[in-house]
Amino acid sequence: MTATAVQTKIEIPYPNTSKVSLVLRLGPCRMHFTPSDGPMWITGTYEDPTGALPIEVRPGETTSIAQGFDLPAWSGAELPRLELAIGRTRPFQLEINAGASETAFDLGGLPLERLAIKAGAGRFDIDFSDANPVPMSFMELATGAGAFTAKHLAAAGFTTLQMSGGIAACTLDFSGELRSDANARIDSGLGSIDIVVPSTTPAAVRTKAFAAAKRTTGFTEKGDTLYTLPALEGKRPLLTIDVSMAFGSLTVTTS
Repeated sequence: MTATAVQTKIEIPYPNTSKVSLVLRLGPCRMHFTPSDGPMWITGTYEDPTGALPIEVRPGETTSIAQGFDLPAWSGAELPRLELAIGRTRPFQLEINAGASETAFDLGGLPLERLAIKAGAGRFDIDFSDANPVPMSFMELATGAGAFTAKHLAAAGFTTLQMSGGIAACTLDFSGELRSDANARIDSGLGSIDIVVPSTTPAAVRTKAFAAAKRTTGFTEKGDTLYTLPALEGKRPLLTIDVSMAFGSLTVTTS
């Protein structure tokens, strides 16, 4: 039986509330986000080449966009694609729950107050190619198995970042302009963590590793803390990273 492709148009106005939140619950899918200056909060399209993964949109104070799943009709040959243009007139909170897939997307330029990304197995790449125009109070990143990469994290403008990794291979790149003091806590099990910090960023990395291999480049080590040269010189703002891991490998380098 031949699958029937389905295209769904998405148009969501700004909710009439003081707080705005968007929750994405997606399985196999490719995502692409762009900032928008249009009158609508969210516009876009969802293309499902198989017709087996319908999309459901529920507007409201917490707007949700979720994939359904028709197992008998799903072949896995082609992934659906979600294209969203998101308005930057008002700050909002974003939560992404993603299942097993290979997904890459850019959140640069979006006015994010809080961000939570919870990824399953597969490959998951995020980027903040442009600076967040508003301060982000909290960012949560969680991943299971597979590979997870986050680029230009300093450009996200977070105050606090919490990262938890299972048996994934994670690369966390903290490039971008650090506009205020920021704290990151990273907890990992049987995986690998690669932390990259620009040599010009004042940064202190505290490590607690049990039966884990550790390699550092470009940092000065004092006790269990690694410092970039600007941090040793007392420059601010300061990025503080606490890493706790067991039975994995940790690499901390400057760029």
